[in-house]
Amino acid sequence: MPVTRVSQPDAQEGHKKTSAERSRAATRARLLASARTLFAARGLHKVTTHDIAADAGVAAGTFYLHFSDKREIFREIAEATLSELKARLDDASDGVTERETEVRAQALALTDFALENRDVIRILFSADDDAAAVESDLLEEFALWIEEGRREDIVAGEMPAEIDPTLLSHAIVGMWARVLKWWLENPERVSRDELVETLCRIQLSGTHPA
Repeated sequence: MPVTRVSQPDAQEGHKKTSAERSRAATRARLLASARTLFAARGLHKVTTHDIAADAGVAAGTFYLHFSDKREIFREIAEATLSELKARLDDASDGVTERETEVRAQALALTDFALENRDVIRILFSADDDAAAVESDLLEEFALWIEEGRREDIVAGEMPAEIDPTLLSHAIVGMWARVLKWWLENPERVSRDELVETLCRIQLSGTHPA
């Protein structure tokens, strides 16, 4: 009588899949790191997908297994930077109850973060059309994030209800984006503390406080 063999879960195959996934994630991370380095050195316009693949040590075709083109990989870098910025701002205001203290803490965090990531910010605000499209989307996303917080402030009675939170959030983002772009081109124009102090005063009490 033939012996029927009972199939057991193929643990080895599962291990292979996990190993393949790890390898894919590692390759993707190398591509992102290479892209960021090359974009910072040359700008988005002067970097090709072949350049990124070569710097990451993979075949040119491997790039397209992870990203459709250089715009997509730059967008992922920029979106990851924005997510990190949001987390940094949340940490800066964690446990802070006084509005003025919160604004200043977040302003310092934003300025320091901009300095640390000036390569990405410089590309975002460059004349490159591809980067401009990403810039517009990210600033809109950042404004929506700020708007949510301002709406919560209105509900809590911490901000006048007659102030339009959508308009306010876009005004804040526009001010900081334009000033940081200008400042990062030459941080010696004004000191970090002077920049933060001036923009905080404008944000907290306007240019002509009562």
